[in-house]
Amino acid sequence: MLTEQQVETFQRDGFLNGGKVVADDQIAELKAQLQAVLDKGPDGFAPDEPRPVLYRNLSGDDNTPVWQIVNIWEACTAFEKLVYHPVIVGAISQLTGMDNLQVWHDQVQYKPEGRGGATGWHQDAPLWPTIRPHTPVSAWIPFEDADIENGCMWMMPGRQGWRNCVELCAKFASHQKDFFDIAAAADKAGFKPPADAPVRQLAPVPWPIKKGEVSFHHSLTWHGSPPNRSPRPRPAIAIHYMTGEARYVAGTQHPMDAFIDLPDGAPMAEAGDHFPVVCRNGKPVGIPLSLKSATA
Repeated sequence: MLTEQQVETFQRDGFLNGGKVVADDQIAELKAQLQAVLDKGPDGFAPDEPRPVLYRNLSGDDNTPVWQIVNIWEACTAFEKLVYHPVIVGAISQLTGMDNLQVWHDQVQYKPEGRGGATGWHQDAPLWPTIRPHTPVSAWIPFEDADIENGCMWMMPGRQGWRNCVELCAKFASHQKDFFDIAAAADKAGFKPPADAPVRQLAPVPWPIKKGEVSFHHSLTWHGSPPNRSPRPRPAIAIHYMTGEARYVAGTQHPMDAFIDLPDGAPMAEAGDHFPVVCRNGKPVGIPLSLKSATA
């Protein structure tokens, strides 16, 4: 359970290191299953084999790949267990103030050693037009130490106070010559924070996270990560949870749309098995019995 001070830190900054939550033996299992998926590649799954919802090079450049794998939990048992992790789920409930939670989706972002690409500055919530209200808090867990050398995330403290700034984010990113070209990009983008914003400057900080630790970030917090030029890979997963208040927004575009058969405005609690319930009435449901003995 998070302390009151930790919750206050998250509310102030928009991100928090929740400490070590995934044991080393679990990390080893997650790494092994991720490697098996990476070895298969996007086109290596048999027609009747469980597979991720999306598997692509997010950078679009074969020379600087960032492998994005959405809903790996649907293909790998170790990852399915992870989305139910009671400590992670309990912390999400604390940080959102919500008693009922479901999985929206997960996503691996794997940056290979030596040539992994950058993930530009962005907010998460604008990328999820399919649900309202947006998913408020995500959990991010690396399977190797994520540090400055191998492309850890960088955060802009207090940026969730700027609300949905998708147009500003896009304009800002379009003027960047490189990931750290902050001041020049802000000037060219005509950056002006909201008049009531408690934090008014772009002041990114590195956010190194040890393997097995969990980092929580608000879905309106600006974040991104530079390239990985180190001799070490940077494997990590983000788990995006939604609250019991989430409703479907029809007519939008998102990889999860294909799995939602609901009328506009219907509660996502009725969306089905691709969006499992992980917290009910303020209590994590825990790993289902059917998964506890599974090894593959």
